[in-house]
Amino acid sequence: MKHRATPRFWSLYQGLPAEVQRLANRCYSLLRSDHQHPSLHFKPVRQFWSVRVGLHYRALAVRDGDDVAWF
Repeated sequence: MKHRATPRFWSLYQGLPAEVQRLANRCYSLLRSDHQHPSLHFKPVRQFWSVRVGLHYRALAVRDGDDVAWF
């Protein structure tokens, strides 16, 4: 599975507190190594895919074949 992010994703990411950015980075590393890890809750939500970043944040994506585009 190949991941990519939109410019809007990076803009929103830059606006997050530094602690949340570090947590997001750790979650992304885990997602790349094991997208089925239970702590991520990587799952479809209607037409999107959602992954948990801590208790209060989520990242959303759309699937494009085997790729995932985060927005």
